[in-house]
Amino acid sequence: MSVDDYLDLLNYAKAINDGQWQADIIDRLNKLSKNSHAETTEQSVKELWIQFDDINAILMDLFNKLRESADPVEQYRWKEKVWELKQERINLSKKIQSRYIRI
Repeated sequence: MSVDDYLDLLNYAKAINDGQWQADIIDRLNKLSKNSHAETTEQSVKELWIQFDDINAILMDLFNKLRESADPVEQYRWKEKVWELKQERINLSKKIQSRYIRI
């Protein structure tokens, strides 16, 4: 059943003054909310890991370009990009750690 269905039932339970049924419905709504939050957190952690992996792939490509290039201007530009990506990866790592600590 969906949240809307439970809310309709809760309204009906209130209309007929069935306190026990109201408490049961509220309990089920709380459980649904907790499960939904856990699924959302799990999904967001997966998305963070995907971003982390994407950054690693870009870094590998940039390191290969740095190794192959002899142009100092290009090397400087790529080193700057590497630095930015490393900083972004550090921020993602912190976000991932904070999600695991909460779970």
